[in-house]
Amino acid sequence: MNRGTVFNSAQRLFLAGSLQLICILMMAVFLLFAAYQRADVEVDLSEIASWGSYAAVVSLTCLLGIQVFRHKRDPLSGKGISRLMMGLSGAALGILCLQHFSFGYQALNLFDLASILLISLLIALELAVLQQSRCRLIPAGSERYKQMRPAIFLFLFGIDLSMAFIPLHMETLPQRFSGISAEILIGLPISVEFFCVGLAILFCGVWLDRRGWQAPFYCGLGLTGVGCLYSWLAPDALQFILSRGVLGFGYGLTLLASQGFVIRHTDKTNKSRGLAHLFAGLYSGSICGAATGAVLADQFGYGPVFLLGALIVFSVVIYAVVLLKPSAAELKAVPRFLAPEKPKQSAAFWRFLCDRQVLAAILFSSMPASIAVVGFLNYFSPVYLNRAGVNDAAIGQVLMLFGVVLALCGPAIGRFADQSDTKRLPIILGCLLGGAAFLAFSVLDGVIAVTLAILLLGLSNCLVLSAQSAFVLNQPVTAAYGEGKSMGIFRSSSRIGQMLGPVIFAAIIAMTDIEFGVMLFGLAYLLTAALFALLSWTPRQTAESIKSTGRQ
Repeated sequence: MNRGTVFNSAQRLFLAGSLQLICILMMAVFLLFAAYQRADVEVDLSEIASWGSYAAVVSLTCLLGIQVFRHKRDPLSGKGISRLMMGLSGAALGILCLQHFSFGYQALNLFDLASILLISLLIALELAVLQQSRCRLIPAGSERYKQMRPAIFLFLFGIDLSMAFIPLHMETLPQRFSGISAEILIGLPISVEFFCVGLAILFCGVWLDRRGWQAPFYCGLGLTGVGCLYSWLAPDALQFILSRGVLGFGYGLTLLASQGFVIRHTDKTNKSRGLAHLFAGLYSGSICGAATGAVLADQFGYGPVFLLGALIVFSVVIYAVVLLKPSAAELKAVPRFLAPEKPKQSAAFWRFLCDRQVLAAILFSSMPASIAVVGFLNYFSPVYLNRAGVNDAAIGQVLMLFGVVLALCGPAIGRFADQSDTKRLPIILGCLLGGAAFLAFSVLDGVIAVTLAILLLGLSNCLVLSAQSAFVLNQPVTAAYGEGKSMGIFRSSSRIGQMLGPVIFAAIIAMTDIEFGVMLFGLAYLLTAALFALLSWTPRQTAESIKSTGRQ
């Protein structure tokens, strides 16, 4: 490799690495200052900023030194760049922590400090994945699917800045409803949002088959940004509910379009891994956004958080225009997204919807998992913890654990799911873990029970999310009907579960013995896992007998 190429590669790495380190340290400094404010520690922002500046200088000097030391060697590979930047990010955050301890600010508890480090490291991880996917040494298109992960991270970060307090904000707005219990009413914005997500995904499936991923992706970003702005300006409960519907429709379009991008750039050997990367970025962004938004809401109130969310969502458009633009080969390709021929679409639709394997995935895997995650994470946990006296920032920190598990374990578990031919076993294991999460309330309660349940739900979704999509895509009826439309129907059905989640958990919240109600839900979840295992089972002898028949 010639010296000019090596120099250009080193220059790009230094510039990109510098931006990454500065962004991470700026986020860490802000979160650390906010944590000090909550702990009533008198410290100036300029002092903490000076700590961040020192950490930046040291880490950038190390990056420059590594570049000088390697100037005669070949450029780093994608994985090498990713590991280098994660190491330097960890070192920079470590220097920041050392200054925190050395200056004697002991009033800040270790849980707050650990939350700050986790949020910063997750952001560093997404930026490292982006640099890995952009590495020029990787064969063109081999890991292009990873470029959607930072986009979906940033998208969900903006949307879910408000996740930890939507039911709490709903309680503060003027309400004109009568005959609806307070528990169900504060869950309505979430239910309407996910109902509209389901409608959008159903519509987007057809759009995806006909025009590809780009048009629904950008349209969804626009609608989501407008929905965030409307949530900020909504004067009463009714308009706030409508604003969440607009946001939900845009969210649905962008979500399925992003899955279309990944499916377009993967094959059977890495499809589960590609979707696991996508969902890891999605949930990492969601929970980091929730934790950061809770801190911001503590400092500035609920309204400004919605405005910031809109600005972040609109910034994803810039990212997509610069980094996700299609290659020349993609522009020349037929725009249809693995769609079948048009005749007999009605018959193909009913064959897909009535297929035993697809029905098992929809009714006994996708819907229960959706009810569990949205009902428990978005509705039950904030309300339950708030009533237990936990503040907004701490609620966000607990919810963040779900995204941490998805981000750190999702890709590795996705590789395990890729090793399963049918994807059935990972789904069953994920459903069993999901049921076990709620059974924790039979022996524990309060913050400990919620924390354990969120960790187990995170592991459950690492298995279920990518494997579900791959399981449905592997069915022959999916190829006959069209991958885009099939994924649209499948994902919209999961949104029915997300819509029902807050309603079901509102009924649990209204029970006298809340922990017993959660335990009953866990038992029901385990029952659906058993039903999925029974309905999706196909005897091995069938395939072998077909082969023997063919030989005869």
